Amino acid sequence: MTKDSQIDKLKKVEKVYSFWGKFSFLYSAQDIITFLGRAKTIRNRAVKKMGLKRSDKVLEVACGSGRNSPYIIETVGKEGFILGFDYSQEMLDAAKKLCEKNGWNNVKLVQGDAAQLKITENNFDGVVSVLGISAIPDWGKALERCRDVLHLGGKLVVCDARLFTGFLKFLNPLVKVIYSKFAAWDPSKNITGKMKEIFGNVELENLNFGTFFIAVSIKK
Repeated sequence: MTKDSQIDKLKKVEKVYSFWGKFSFLYSAQDIITFLGRAKTIRNRAVKKMGLKRSDKVLEVACGSGRNSPYIIETVGKEGFILGFDYSQEMLDAAKKLCEKNGWNNVKLVQGDAAQLKITENNFDGVVSVLGISAIPDWGKALERCRDVLHLGGKLVVCDARLFTGFLKFLNPLVKVIYSKFAAWDPSKNITGKMKEIFGNVELENLNFGTFFIAVSIKK
């Protein structure tokens, strides 16, 4: 990917998620369609796959408006630390409001490009990204940076979407158009393959008739 094309794609991501950040209630509502009514179950399952305990340190890449924060907070408690990282400042503003509303004082929010992941913290117990990697232009480098900031034995969990298979395949052209435009989604990325290449291991669970997956890699 050339530098210019990467900048153009980042601008698209910024534009798309700036809108969702300003209207975070709509972003919450679209979860019903995107997750086929199982948003809470799948988001919670992705968080649980990190195998966290109280007081652990977690990085969420493409944290958005904080849709996964309740499940992370429930797991690590007030003793834990969560760093939410996102490219959209508007999304982070929505996440900040959620933190303030719930009194979550152990959450730090940082704006930036996940391919560079410029943060001062490292040695995370877990890194999670839900519907984020598929929208990040330089997603391979983002996965490498996720590995870099984990401590040995730490887990990266990626939850993302796939196109339909079987009798619903006829919907795929429409799905690609809608989610490419409104979520900067790129289903052509072989996320699990890249995770295995970077970490040397990956464990995969398919959900929602194969349209969702949760992939887990351990830093060894």
